[in-house]
Amino acid sequence: MRVVFTRPTATPPRPTPPHSTPLCPTPPFTGLEQVESGLRADLLHCLRVCDESVVLPSASRSRESGSFKNVVFRFSGSDTGLDTDVFSPNWFGGVSVVAVPTDVAETLLRDQAKRKTALQKLQNTIKSEMTDSSIEVGPGLDADESDRDKAGWTCGFDSPSCCVGLFSARQSRAPEAGQSGMNRAHSAYYLVCKSGGGLAAQTFHSRLCTSIKAGKTLDESLCPGGSPGSQALRRVSFAAQRNRTRILEMAAKAMSFHTLDTISDNAASPSAPHRGCIPNIDVTYNSLRRVDGVARSTWQYSAGCIDTVISQGLITSSNIAEGFVAFTSSNDEFRVNLRNEAYNSLPFATPRIKTTKEIAEISAKAHKSAMEKGVAHSDHDFIKDHFTWKSKQFDSGSSVDIEPPCFWGSHESESFLSSWARELGIATLKQVRLAPEIVVVSPMEPAKLRAALKRAQ
Repeated sequence: MRVVFTRPTATPPRPTPPHSTPLCPTPPFTGLEQVESGLRADLLHCLRVCDESVVLPSASRSRESGSFKNVVFRFSGSDTGLDTDVFSPNWFGGVSVVAVPTDVAETLLRDQAKRKTALQKLQNTIKSEMTDSSIEVGPGLDADESDRDKAGWTCGFDSPSCCVGLFSARQSRAPEAGQSGMNRAHSAYYLVCKSGGGLAAQTFHSRLCTSIKAGKTLDESLCPGGSPGSQALRRVSFAAQRNRTRILEMAAKAMSFHTLDTISDNAASPSAPHRGCIPNIDVTYNSLRRVDGVARSTWQYSAGCIDTVISQGLITSSNIAEGFVAFTSSNDEFRVNLRNEAYNSLPFATPRIKTTKEIAEISAKAHKSAMEKGVAHSDHDFIKDHFTWKSKQFDSGSSVDIEPPCFWGSHESESFLSSWARELGIATLKQVRLAPEIVVVSPMEPAKLRAALKRAQ
C-alpha cells in the first residue's frame, strides 16, 4: 500500500518499481501538507496493500455519507477484499457549462420583472427528487443491444447539492482574438448545471457493492458478463452528463435563450427522443476508469475531484453564493489540458463545515425567532433576488420556507488556488469566477426539512 499525502508537482511522475515500498503495518507518509489525523486513519483502514491514494488540497471525508472528497485512489483490479465504503453513490456526477449571448442575458437581468418571472419558471420547470418522492430522475442502467434506453426518463435534480441557472463573469480578454496588449474586462454569461446520474448511478452503486462484497474483484465485476458489467459502467459514465445537458436545454427555454445549440441524444429510446445543450465545459467527479499503460490491472477512482482525462475543460466549486471557478487558456479557450503528479486531477469539492442536521437546527431556531423579529437569514434579500427552490410540501400547513443548507454555511469557500495553483499545473491558466444571477437549487432533504419545520413552529 502506498498512501501519498503530498504536494504534487506539474511534472510527470516516475514509475514506481513493484514492491519498492515495504509492506509494513504503517506506510511511510511523505509530503509538505499536514493531513488531518482522522482522514489519515480512514484511508489506512480502507486501502489494501495493493492500493494507493493521493490526497489533494481540501481533502476530507463526509461525516454524513462517509464519502471521500478530493482523494484519488488507484485500486488493483485483480485482488479481492476492496472496501466499498470508499465509493460514493453519486457516480460520475459533475458540472456542465454553456455560454449564453451577452446581450440576451443582460436584457433579462436589467428587467426586474423578467428576472422574477425567470426564477419562477425555473422553479416550475426543473424537477427534483427532494421535492417529490414519486419522481425518479435519470436514465435506467439497463439498455438494449444498441446501448439505448429501454424507455423514456425524467431529467432533474437527484441530490441536495444540485443546481442550474444563469451565472455571470468578468473575463479579461482582447476585443478580438490576436490583439495582444488590448485585454480588458468583458462581461460574460453562462448557464451552469451541477447534477448526477440519478437512477443509473444508484443502481450501478448497488450492483457493484453487492458484487465486491460477494468476493469478486473489480476486473470480474466490470468485465463483459459481470455484475454490473462493462455495459453498465459505460452507461453510468454518461448518465449524469445526459441528465445535465437535458436540464440545461430546459433551463434555456425557461429563460428564453432560444439561440443555444442543441444535439439529439443518441442513447435515448427511439420511443422517447430528446435533445440537450452542447456544453463548453463538462467535468466529472466520482469517476471510475481502467488505467492504461501500467504493468498490472489498475482502476482509478477520483473521489470528489475532477478526472481531467475524461473531462472537457476545467471548473471547480466554491460555496453556492460565490459560485464556481472556471479556467481558460491564455487564448481564452475552455479546452485546456491539465497534467500533474496527482494523476492529472483537480480538487472540486470544498470542505464541509456543518452537517445538514446541524443546519436544520440552526435554521429552525432562526426562523422561530424571525416570527417575532423579522427575516431569519442575514442575507435574505440577496438569496431571494438570485435563487429559488421548491421545498417538499407537508400536511402540517406551515407557511415557513426554510432555505436549503447551502445558504447556511454548509461548505467553505474555495481556498486552494492561491496556494496550490503551480503544483496542480493551473498557474498559467486564467481563472474565471462565475457568480450566480438566476439559479434554482435543490431544497433541504425532506426528512431534515420536516424536523426543522416542527422546531420552527
